[in-house]
Amino acid sequence: MASVSGLLLLFLTSFVAAADGGNDNSHGRRDGWVSQPDGRGTFDILWSCLITIFLCTWVSLHLNVPASHEKYRHLFFRKMRWMVQAIMAPEFVLAFAIGQKVEAKKSVQQFRDLDLHPEHTFRTVDSALSERSRLQDAGNRVSGLISKIDMKLHGEEKDTRWSIRHAFYANMGGFVFHARQSAPFPINGKQLHWLIKQGYVEYPMLTSKDCWDKSKADGFQKSLTCLQTGWFIIQIVGRAIQKLPITTLEITTLSFVLCTLVMYTQWANKPLDVESPTVITSSRSIAEILIEAGPAASQPFKQTPLDFIDNQSPSWLTEVQPHLRFRTGPTMRPLPRLTNDRFPVIGAGPDAVFLFLFTMAFCGLHFVAWDFSFPSHLERDLWRAASIAISACAFIFWVCETYQDGHRLGRWERWYAKLFHGDRNGRINTMEKIRRNRRFIPVWEVILMTPVTVVYTVARTYIVVEVFLSQRSLPVGAFDTVQWSEFVPHF
Repeated sequence: MASVSGLLLLFLTSFVAAADGGNDNSHGRRDGWVSQPDGRGTFDILWSCLITIFLCTWVSLHLNVPASHEKYRHLFFRKMRWMVQAIMAPEFVLAFAIGQKVEAKKSVQQFRDLDLHPEHTFRTVDSALSERSRLQDAGNRVSGLISKIDMKLHGEEKDTRWSIRHAFYANMGGFVFHARQSAPFPINGKQLHWLIKQGYVEYPMLTSKDCWDKSKADGFQKSLTCLQTGWFIIQIVGRAIQKLPITTLEITTLSFVLCTLVMYTQWANKPLDVESPTVITSSRSIAEILIEAGPAASQPFKQTPLDFIDNQSPSWLTEVQPHLRFRTGPTMRPLPRLTNDRFPVIGAGPDAVFLFLFTMAFCGLHFVAWDFSFPSHLERDLWRAASIAISACAFIFWVCETYQDGHRLGRWERWYAKLFHGDRNGRINTMEKIRRNRRFIPVWEVILMTPVTVVYTVARTYIVVEVFLSQRSLPVGAFDTVQWSEFVPHF
């Protein structure tokens, strides 16, 4: 922190010392604060980049539902922490977004396989009447299903089929389970699926629109973000075409813009800033549910009583920090909210390949400034070293995490079994899988990733500080504006 403060102090004093400056030096650069009477000035560059970075980091974040007891300040500071995370390592926030979408798609498939919906059991009004009569005569507990059939008969049916919006809403803690004589706690899509399948709760009769109505998404807010980022990209492209100098701050901002656009596509169906969840009740107590679940639920829970279905693992706050003896996150048990930092389990499919390629492209974008004009040779060399460092660290991280993720899930054993033993199911030993799950952070990963994390943090911190430090002395052409008239055909 002291080194960062010193760099910022140097940045400010250099501007103050040249307050009357903005003069050209002998190297074709302009030092100090440059006003904007004839072209763009220092303020124009800073304002355009800072407002774009803010929109890309603050507005685009889609965090999970907070706990019921949390105040506005808790939400504000949590979002501030994630904003800093998005500035320091936007590619990792993107990984969370992609991982959440992957989990949402899995949830949709789970509910589709469960075949809960009456549309699959009747096609005509007569068959619907017969189905309704059968359910009533049997005294079935699924009153929600009967009401759905009633709505279909009267032409008032709402489409409550499990959609990707339902899945996002569930996995962000949108459903709170309140069993008889038990404290309420949030559940995700997988846990809700199990409760419905076992008959402990009814299927929630929420439409996709009902889930979206809880979102605080503002059309104006998103439109402003898209307009600003779109205009910023046009400016960068225009400057590149006309061979005008582009600053390192603008290159870094462009990387945020690209990450934001991809994050928007991944979180397009995730409600934004939901504050009040949907409560699902059960006439059964947690004790009864756990007893009936058998040996699988016999172990004490760490996060919620439904850990035997899904224990929210792995998570930085609830598992990694306690493992490293750091200060932990939510201390209440059951968890009052689903944490935002559950590590994405993306698998080895197209989503994982896309994330890897985009991460390397994001890091590689910093190489564009390899031959830029810096205020000093030292700063240029440090920029080059930092660009190489973040690319190498990101590559090492994804290789290690992909391997360890496959090890935790038994992916490599299944592939081995399919290739060499003809085992189509690729089953692995249950005890071996339990052992791996208990040691999801092996010693070798801690030893390897600790220096990688330190190097990445130092390199990334230098890049973030340098993009502002370099504003004290820029090439003269950096203050020229794009001549848009040159793009208009002249006849």
